[in-house]
Amino acid sequence: MGRPQTLSKIRVRLLLGFVTAFVFMVLFGAFSYVYFARIEQRLVFLSHADSMLNTVLEFRRYEKNYFLYHHEKDYQQALAYLGEFDGLLKSQAEHLSAGLGQAGYRLLLANAGRYEEALGAAHRMLGGALAGGDSSGELAAAIDGLRSAGQQIIHGCEVLARQERHEIQRLLRQYRPVMIAFLLCLAALGAVAAHGLIQRLVRPLKVIEDAAQDVGRGQFRVIAWNDRRDEIGDVIAAFNHMVRHLRQNNEQMIQTEKLTSLGTLTSGVAHELNNPLNNISTSTQILLEELDSPDLQEYHRELLAAIEQQVAKAKDIVGSLLEFARQREFEPSRHDLRAVIDETLKLIKGEIPAQVQVEVDAPAGIVMDMDKAHIVQALINLIINAIQAMDGAGRLSILARLAEGETVRLELTDSGSGIAPEVLPRIFDPFFTTKEVGRGTGLGLSITYGIIERHRGHIQAESRPGQGARFIITLPLRAGEA
Repeated sequence: MGRPQTLSKIRVRLLLGFVTAFVFMVLFGAFSYVYFARIEQRLVFLSHADSMLNTVLEFRRYEKNYFLYHHEKDYQQALAYLGEFDGLLKSQAEHLSAGLGQAGYRLLLANAGRYEEALGAAHRMLGGALAGGDSSGELAAAIDGLRSAGQQIIHGCEVLARQERHEIQRLLRQYRPVMIAFLLCLAALGAVAAHGLIQRLVRPLKVIEDAAQDVGRGQFRVIAWNDRRDEIGDVIAAFNHMVRHLRQNNEQMIQTEKLTSLGTLTSGVAHELNNPLNNISTSTQILLEELDSPDLQEYHRELLAAIEQQVAKAKDIVGSLLEFARQREFEPSRHDLRAVIDETLKLIKGEIPAQVQVEVDAPAGIVMDMDKAHIVQALINLIINAIQAMDGAGRLSILARLAEGETVRLELTDSGSGIAPEVLPRIFDPFFTTKEVGRGTGLGLSITYGIIERHRGHIQAESRPGQGARFIITLPLRAGEA
């Protein structure tokens, strides 16, 4: 049966979050539009109020100039601005009535009419006085009425402009907490979205990244999964499925390489067992021939001791071979590196030609955490590759030293034909080999690479064609160290 259909999709949640934010912003935008439309309307009304006040100031200025210099053009300019003011009063009647009230608006109209009548009367009286008439008393009274009406008009316009400014300030004060509330809600929504992204995407992706790096180091561990039914859950399930297959395939590859190595070692093991068995046979025959002589009992004991020694040697060789071939889990423990190298060389002694000189420069006492069987397997793969590269004659050097950072540096250098530059980057790839068909599976160096990585170590190769090859292995002294 397949997995249940995914119910909670991250993309649905993201879409829902974006839709929520969009709706929220649309509502706020509509609210802001209404507010700003009102503020814009008030600004227009304020502009009209300022225009009315400026118009009043203009006809008052020309009024004063007329009474001071008695120029007819000043009187005409005053009348023109007064007419403009009357036009503004009529065009903005609705707004003026709302701002000043009906009584205030009617008073402003009355003052404007009174001012116009007073200005005309004063103009007529001033004309008569200039012609020689005696109307100074009536002229003074007309001018006083004129100025009183003008002051009332200015006061009304100033009140109107002040009211518009106050209304704009009031709208801005009302909008400020709304804007702050929106920003807080937006920040809270962003925080919730960020938290959701971290919980649903960032942290799981970090877990997957770490697990992928572990796979690259040869640690095939699955990710603990709570069966969360979303895209991340699907990815984790697919990743775990892949890791299980990789682990199974890796174990099969290791076992296949072991079996291949065992086939290579068969002739060497036969050679190693042949000599002690021949000695056992010869010693036994001599012992049988001399059993009747009473003078050779001590000699018989020596022969028996030789038999025991050779049998022990044969058992040791067979035991090492069985230990190498046995399938087992990765279990690091404390081992002396020099002893492991010696045991490896003993296992493949029959595979090393007489013309190949092996030099080991590894001091005893370098004790480190390792899975002995896996390290032996890695060393066998490297040594056999070196022997095959030297084609029956040459020198193999094995060097081990303590390095910085609680690590061990192990170098295997041969005097073989070397590795071509175009081949060197691919030598650790699975199934890659330059050998003839039937002489290699292409898995030896790949498995070696995986073993070293599983020990949290590092392996690299250096070579020049015709100058041999060098494999440099860096391993931590203790398990878990980088």
